[in-house]
Amino acid sequence: QQGSSKTSKTCSACKVGAALFFREHVVSIVKVPLANGHAYFDIIDSLPNPRTGGMASRTRCKDLSSFEAMLKCYAATRFSDAHFNFIDSNAWNDGMCDFDPRVFQAFVWSSS
Repeated sequence: QQGSSKTSKTCSACKVGAALFFREHVVSIVKVPLANGHAYFDIIDSLPNPRTGGMASRTRCKDLSSFEAMLKCYAATRFSDAHFNFIDSNAWNDGMCDFDPRVFQAFVWSSS
């Protein structure tokens, strides 16, 4: 039903998630809607982390701005100096996507 109040391009009450295959491991992002219309954003990293006793980690961001900051910080820590040099020295090239450190594969889902 287009145009009805039940449909919209964004769904603040929907649970939404993504699994990203990035830098040789899986990172999941889940938006958890709250009853007050706000949402939490969880970042789940499959890489063992020394701060978590060698286990995977889950970081909860309690608003969109903290989620955006955490995601930028997280992504920046996954690149080495060699990766940054490659990115700075090479424009995007579809033919080099197997070697480009910026490449990731994503699967996205929603509860509705």
